[in-house]
Amino acid sequence: MTNSNGSLERPIRMVAFIDYEHTSGGGYQQAKNAALLLKSLPPELCAVEFVTTRRSTIDDLRRSGIEPIFFPVPRLRGLAARLGSIYSRGGPRAFLRKPGKMASVDRLLSVMRADIAYFTTPSNLALAIDRFNYLFTVWDLSHRDDVEFPEVRIKHEFERREFLYGSALKKACGIFVDSQAGREKVVRRYGVDSERVHLMPFSPARATVLSEEAYVEHFVDVKTKYKIPRDLKYVYYPAQFWSHKNHVFLLKGLHALESRYGIHVGAVFTGSDFGNMRYVRSVAADLGLGERVFFLGFVPDGDVPYLYRESIALVMPTYFGPTNLPPLEAFSLGVPVLYPDLEALREQVGDAGLLVDLARPDSMAEALFSLIDQPALRQLMIERGTRRLASNDDAARLSTLARVLERYRTRAVCWGEEVWMN
Repeated sequence: MTNSNGSLERPIRMVAFIDYEHTSGGGYQQAKNAALLLKSLPPELCAVEFVTTRRSTIDDLRRSGIEPIFFPVPRLRGLAARLGSIYSRGGPRAFLRKPGKMASVDRLLSVMRADIAYFTTPSNLALAIDRFNYLFTVWDLSHRDDVEFPEVRIKHEFERREFLYGSALKKACGIFVDSQAGREKVVRRYGVDSERVHLMPFSPARATVLSEEAYVEHFVDVKTKYKIPRDLKYVYYPAQFWSHKNHVFLLKGLHALESRYGIHVGAVFTGSDFGNMRYVRSVAADLGLGERVFFLGFVPDGDVPYLYRESIALVMPTYFGPTNLPPLEAFSLGVPVLYPDLEALREQVGDAGLLVDLARPDSMAEALFSLIDQPALRQLMIERGTRRLASNDDAARLSTLARVLERYRTRAVCWGEEVWMN
C-alpha cells in the first residue's frame, strides 16, 4: 500500500543483526549502540526486530532494553575465507545454497517478513543473503592500512576481509562508516558509489554515559576490588590484547616518564587476550614495571567508568582506526586523552587529545608529565573533550538513518512482497 508521495504507507520492517560476542570490546559496544539508536527511529518509519548470532549476548542485550531472537550460525566465521578460496573456481552461489533452495538467512528474513536487513557489524552473514536487501557496516579497513600486523594476516584473515568487503559492499543498499576518511577508503578501494556510503560516527558505550548522580549511586571502589594500591597513580587502556593495540608503546612511555622525570606511574589494562598478553607481560617485567601494571582481563561494563575516573588519562596508542570508542568514553567521563599522531586517527580527537608519536615513547612521557605538572592543561583537555563529544550527538545519527530508510521506502513501492519468494 502506498501514499500520495509514492512511498509505503506502512513502516519498513527491518531485521537488525548483532553478530559479535559481548566480550569483543568496542566492536560489540558499537553494535549495541547502533541497535539502541534504531529503537529511537519514528515507529511510523521503521519497525525493528533484533537478531543475535551469539548466545552469550542475549542477557546483556535484554538488560539494555533489546529483546533479541537467537539465530545460531555454527562455523560461520570461516565462511568468507573458504568462499574466497573457491571464488576463482565458479563463484560462491553454488557453495551457499543448492539451486532453487533459499539460504537459511533468507529463510529467516522471509519468516520475519522483513523488508530489509541491517548488519550492525561487518558480518559474514551478508554473503549468505540472496533474496533480500541489506545495509552494511564498515568500521575500519586496517587490514589494508596496516598489513604488517599478524591479526590481519594469519589464518587467511586478510583474504577473509577482502572477500567480505569486495562482495558485500557492492550489493548493499547503504553502507555506514564512522569517519570521512573511512568513507573515502571504502569508495576508492572497493569501487562503491559514494552516495551509498553514509557517515555514522561512533558514540560512547552506554555504560560510560553517566550523570553525576548515577555515578555516585552505583559507585564501585575499583582500587579495592582489583587490588590496585590506593596511592598508585595510573593510566588506563581498555583494549583487547591484539598486537595492533600497541600496549608495548605505553609501557615504554611509562619507563621514559620514570627515567626522564623521576615520576612513577602505573597502568591498568582491561580486555581479553587474543594472543599477545604474554608478550606484553614480559615487556612489563623487562622494564621493571611488573609491580605497577595490572592486567584485569574482561571486566563488567559497570566497572569501566570508575576505572576511567580513577586514572590520570586514557592512553590509547593503537595503530588501527580511523575511530575508536575509548576516546569518546573518556570525553564523556571527563578524562584526558593521549592518542596517536597518525593522519587517519587524529581527526577523531582534534584539539581534544594530546597527540603522541608512536615512534617515540618519550613523546608519551612528555605529554603525561605536562598533564601531571600543569593542572590547567588537564582541565583544558577535559573541557575540549566535552565540547568535542557534544558536537556529534544522536540527533545527527538518527537523521542519517532516517534519510537512508526514507530513500529505501520510496523505492520499495515498486515491488510486491512475493517477488522475493520466486
